Amino acid sequence: MRYSSKTVSFLDKIFGTKKTKSSPSNTEGNEQFPYVMVHSHARSGTHFLEAFLAKNFYPNVDLTVKPIVWGHWSNRIEKPEGNPYGQLFGSHSFPSVKFGAQRKIYIRRNPMAVAYSLWKTPNFYHKDKSFEDFTTFLKTQIDWYGSPGKEGNPNMSVVEHWKKHVEAWEEHEKRDANTLVIHYEDLVSDPYKVYQVIWKKFFSEMPKLKEEEMDPIVTPTGLLPNKATVDSYKDVFTEEDYHYFESIL
Repeated sequence: MRYSSKTVSFLDKIFGTKKTKSSPSNTEGNEQFPYVMVHSHARSGTHFLEAFLAKNFYPNVDLTVKPIVWGHWSNRIEKPEGNPYGQLFGSHSFPSVKFGAQRKIYIRRNPMAVAYSLWKTPNFYHKDKSFEDFTTFLKTQIDWYGSPGKEGNPNMSVVEHWKKHVEAWEEHEKRDANTLVIHYEDLVSDPYKVYQVIWKKFFSEMPKLKEEEMDPIVTPTGLLPNKATVDSYKDVFTEEDYHYFESIL
């Protein structure tokens, strides 16, 4: 499919972007929050980042939480085997003072990929709804806020919700020294660069791994395990969809 020069320009703008003792880390003054926690908009690579942190910064720690329950508030699914890195999950919420001194990494992902991932995972929308048409899904107002598991009526589409969510966390990062925002796409394309940023921010008291020692997480992870990819959404997006994104972002 060929796109207009205006759409191509828009895409360029978007992509400009059993427990053991834990490994050493910058935990002084944060005893209430022993781990660096992962926050995100739903379907933004949360489990990918959790696995990355666990393997490279908490290699000898059992971080398992089980069972876990996930999905839309009307369409919850229990996963008995749980999440092997569940203790690193912070929230899908908007930033809040309730997080206190918690050290936080917010992972943001291309909104097109986020919307596509939500659409292709049926239990992330109401159990009485189905969306065979992706364009309709994009423009439908969501019935949750912050997390699909939290009922709400924010009068916005998933694209508008993503924008508000990301902007709130990026503003929060400016005011909170304990918050770091990273990009999912960077974690996929240059994991060692992201590793160094995280290490410098939160783990400088522990030895820094060499690139060949770092685990980039190439095996499938997540609630429905899949390999981390960047542009799988392109097969379903139309020119109309790109224009809709552009009108909001």
